[in-house]
Order: sequence, then C-alpha cells, then structure tokens
Amino acid sequence: METMIILLIFASFSGILGQTDMACKSLIFSKNYSFPAELTYEGDGGQLLKFTVCLRSCTNLTESVMFSMLSGLRYDYFFIILGGGPDANTGLIWVEGRKVDVNFPTHDTRPRRSICLSWDSYNAEMVLWVNGKITEKKEFEKGRMKYIDPRIFIGPGQIFLGGKPRLDVGEITDVHVWDRVLNPGDVKDFYYNKKEKVGNIINWRALKYDGANGDFIIGPFQCKS
Repeated sequence: METMIILLIFASFSGILGQTDMACKSLIFSKNYSFPAELTYEGDGGQLLKFTVCLRSCTNLTESVMFSMLSGLRYDYFFIILGGGPDANTGLIWVEGRKVDVNFPTHDTRPRRSICLSWDSYNAEMVLWVNGKITEKKEFEKGRMKYIDPRIFIGPGQIFLGGKPRLDVGEITDVHVWDRVLNPGDVKDFYYNKKEKVGNIINWRALKYDGANGDFIIGPFQCKS
C-alpha cells in the first residue's frame, strides 16, 4: 500500500493542467501507461465527512480502472478497482487498508455500467449502487475515516494491484463527486443520465485535471449502450 500511495503522489507532480467539458467523452488508459490523472478537488477545504462518487465504466474492455481518494500520506484513503474484461463482475474496495470484495450483478449483461459509491463517516457506512440499485451495504468502525483536502485520482487498475497493464484499454466517463450521500432518487437520476445531476466537488462537465502528458487520452466513450 505504501508503494501505491507513492505512485499516486508522484503522478500529480509531473502533470499538465487542463479544464474541459467532458460530456460524452472519457479518459482512456492503454498499453504501457503507468500514471493516473488527478482530478481537481473543488471543495472549500476542511474535512470531508461524507461523499458520493458516481461514474460509468464498460465491462467489455480488457483493462480494469481505479478510482481513489486520499489525504496526504496518511492511511485515510478510499480506493476502488472496477473490474474489466474477464473480471468484469468483481471489484475491490479499500477502506483504511481493509480490503472489501464486491460483486457486480451477473444477471445484468449490459456492457455500460453505472456505479455510485457513498461514504458516511458519522454512521461509518459504505453503500455501492450498480445501475440504480443497491448491491452492497457495509458498516465499519465509527469515527475513524475522514478526509482533509482530499486528492482524487483515476487510472489503470492493474498498476495499483502490483501488476502490469493489460494490452488494450480501460476507460472511465461521467465521473461526479458530491460532498454528501445521495438519496435513492438522486442515484436513479444519475443512472438515467439527467443532465442536472452533476457533482459539486468533481463535475465531469467542467472537469479540471492534472495528468502526465501521454498517460491518457481524451476520446469519445467507446462502450456501446
């Protein structure tokens, strides 16, 4: 885990800055690219005690992708690997270094997948939503995990599992983060792609990012609906 955090921190120093409307576009990671993109946190500082991240991924791509959030060099980070290719129905989540295995529904064979993940520090509760429905709900020890000016990263998953990227591509799109736990109606609005449902601390339609030149490309979301 120490190596993983060092990689994330290092990636943010050699990057390029950009801002763009990413509607209908994705970050595409492929071949031997190693470092993630850092998405600029738009919060007002202080502790982030609740949050929800929502995004879309594709199950028929060969590379898994990761989303991570951490504060400084401490172990108060949250980290998720989204399965791709043969691992499309499994995922991994870390909460303060504790690994949580999650399974995505196997009966839903649509390649385009909508994922929302919420964290509530007051109740120490994590909820995973897939395609508008709750698939996992877990409770942890209360009062431990908080974020102060968090760093948010997206990149290829295999790198941070200690392996090498696969040969083709992983992509992620429509990433939004809120400083609150979304209610079921909000999650369904995101799933049905209602345009007004955008994050207040990460907004994909006005995205600010920092990433090493060449580590990813921006292109149309390739996953067929």
